[in-house]
Amino acid sequence: MSTVLRPVGPQPDRVYWVRRAVVLAALVVVLLVAWFAFSALRGGGDADAGQDGPGEGTVEEGATVPDDDAAAAPEEGATGPTVCAGTDLTLTLTADARSYAAGVQPVFAFAVTNTGAASCTVDMGEAQREVLITSGTDRIWSSRDCLAEAPEQLLLLEPGARSDAFVPWGRGRSAEGCTQGLPEPRPGTYSAVVTMLGATSEPVVFDLGE
Repeated sequence: MSTVLRPVGPQPDRVYWVRRAVVLAALVVVLLVAWFAFSALRGGGDADAGQDGPGEGTVEEGATVPDDDAAAAPEEGATGPTVCAGTDLTLTLTADARSYAAGVQPVFAFAVTNTGAASCTVDMGEAQREVLITSGTDRIWSSRDCLAEAPEQLLLLEPGARSDAFVPWGRGRSAEGCTQGLPEPRPGTYSAVVTMLGATSEPVVFDLGE
């Protein structure tokens, strides 16, 4: 212990104290360098570890980023097309001749066109339309008077699309409730119109001969 506090040797005590101070300083420098090197290596490892895993705001490879606008937009056509209104339709009725000889049955061509701005569905079944034939104020025949149960015929009409149907007339007279034994229509001039969903066609005029 005395040799540590009091150097022993031929040199003056000051020389030994200077040597010890130099050695101690060198040791401190070595320790500081080692500490800084260790800290640098450790800090680099932490930074790499932070880069390996996905952090906040990081998108993993192959992940899909949701589009806010797409998520908020409703599915197209989810509600489907609407039912056609009478104001969306244009009806036309034409006869296959202007005049019919005795015993020849008229056949009418009925057409419905979607004149609206959007697609819509329409029931083209016989129960949804009426062809009415008159002569002056005399009600002659209606396609609904003796109509049996008629199935639906739903069609999707794009804007501007048209659907056709044919309606024959047996030259007989009818009344509501399908009354039987009515007199036959006489030769003369007749008029026919078609009505559907509140829309009515222009009248078509034709003659029945003897």
